[in-house]
Amino acid sequence: MKAFQLVQTIGSVAVIGIMALVWGLPAAPAVLFYEWASDAFGSSTAWIDAVWTGLTLSSTAIVYMLLLIFFSALIQFVLHVRIKEHTVVRLHSMTTIRWAICGQIGRSTRPVLQHLVPSFVANAYFRICGAKIQIGAQINSALLNDPNLLTIESDVVIGGGAIINGHLVERGELIFSPILIEKGALIGTGAMIQPGVQIGPDAVIASQAVVPKYKVIPAGEVWGGIPARKIKDSSER
Repeated sequence: MKAFQLVQTIGSVAVIGIMALVWGLPAAPAVLFYEWASDAFGSSTAWIDAVWTGLTLSSTAIVYMLLLIFFSALIQFVLHVRIKEHTVVRLHSMTTIRWAICGQIGRSTRPVLQHLVPSFVANAYFRICGAKIQIGAQINSALLNDPNLLTIESDVVIGGGAIINGHLVERGELIFSPILIEKGALIGTGAMIQPGVQIGPDAVIASQAVVPKYKVIPAGEVWGGIPARKIKDSSER
């Protein structure tokens, strides 16, 4: 226990260094872009120069955002825990530390990512991080935790602010359990999906609903509430 606490403390310090890399390295090409654009579009006229400077700064910010997302995804791809099935590990373990580092990197990317959902950029980010996302999925939330445990089929719509968690902590254990969202399903705004949930084709999870762990939602049904319960059969739709 004490040894793990020491490792955890060292790991927390190391995360600070990792964050400096995650935020800092993508800034280097962005700075070069700014210098190039400033030289290329500079003007001797004050107001024209001010306009170009503003446009250059905003363009540099966009370049930095895209590079940050891509670099963050690559680091998570390298570091994330390779788990694809229901798995239980001790909370005080190296697996927990690796998972926590990836989680912190993901959280540090969200302030940027939230401006790019829904888009192919956000979908590409989640795919690089390990999610299986089919063509046509519409993801309006940046709060997809544990992307390596997510399978999102075509024509799925995930509402803004929806939270999808592939993990939970119980009795000193860290539990990972895959989540499957099948073709055409709808996850409402602000809904929360817990680990191990399976949502059938064309099923609907109402806004702000909380779907408990390991719940199986049959095809076409509508579920809502806290905890989520069936409120409409598929035959009633």
